[in-house]
Amino acid sequence: MILTVTANPAIDRVYFIEGFEIGKVHRADKIASSAGGKGLNVARVAHLIGRETAAMGFVGGYTGEFIKSEIEKQGIKNLFTDIADQTRTCINISDENGASGEILEAGPEVSEEEKNRFINEYSAYIEQYDIICVSGSLPRGLTSDFYAELSRIAKEKGKKIIIDTSGKTLEDILCAKPYMVKPNQDEVAVLMNKEITTDADIKEALSYLKAKGVEVPLLSLGKDGAAAMIDGACYKFLTQPVKVVNAVGSGDSTVAGIASGLDMGYSLEDAIKLGMATGTANTQFEQTGMVTKELVDKFFAQIKVKMI
Repeated sequence: MILTVTANPAIDRVYFIEGFEIGKVHRADKIASSAGGKGLNVARVAHLIGRETAAMGFVGGYTGEFIKSEIEKQGIKNLFTDIADQTRTCINISDENGASGEILEAGPEVSEEEKNRFINEYSAYIEQYDIICVSGSLPRGLTSDFYAELSRIAKEKGKKIIIDTSGKTLEDILCAKPYMVKPNQDEVAVLMNKEITTDADIKEALSYLKAKGVEVPLLSLGKDGAAAMIDGACYKFLTQPVKVVNAVGSGDSTVAGIASGLDMGYSLEDAIKLGMATGTANTQFEQTGMVTKELVDKFFAQIKVKMI
């Protein structure tokens, strides 16, 4: 079973606008709203491909009630911690060519009492789950080492934890030696203070993460797939080009596929291939964090793996 943590969830609202331009007034052709935040996208996609999932994090206000209601409708177990402040709303604007931009609210403020209550609940809940996925930004009130604390608790209990975050939070999480991290090239470039462009750079980045204590370093390469170090060897996972409907949530869908593969006992290579397939399948839908098993199976068969 898979447990996801979304410390800073949101209502995700996507506006589809043909020919969008800054400075002009537009009427949306279509609007899609969903319970969002990176960890909730992970939970939704993992559930869609048949895994039992639960979601933790912090929610508050009427937006928080919407999120709890929506995930329960979707068959995801609600384990959220209630807080006094209001959960955020995030806006995405997408055009007919698949290009998009986002406006992300900072999120609520979590008190020390609310944080400690979450930690106690998390420590108890993870006994029931095999794979823990921790994704996204932190709300105000939580320090950058919060995810590192969650990682240490998971490791103490013998759980595999996958972390998808960036900036100082990513830097701090490396100190906790998690099972897997999934930064992109730009995020690792900041940590290493160098550009990641060539295959040699990619291998150096994976080695850097491995040396920091990450058991399975994974590097997102965007439209070029991903790279990972498995048993000391570096591999690229290559996807086929597709016409993108909406790319938002594809990285989260990738995490969901990897977690699902591990939960089903797949080899690491096949689990990552499943992640690539779910990430690609997500691009075919207007709704954020949406796949079908048929599309995932189709794209899984197309993933190419090569050693670098």
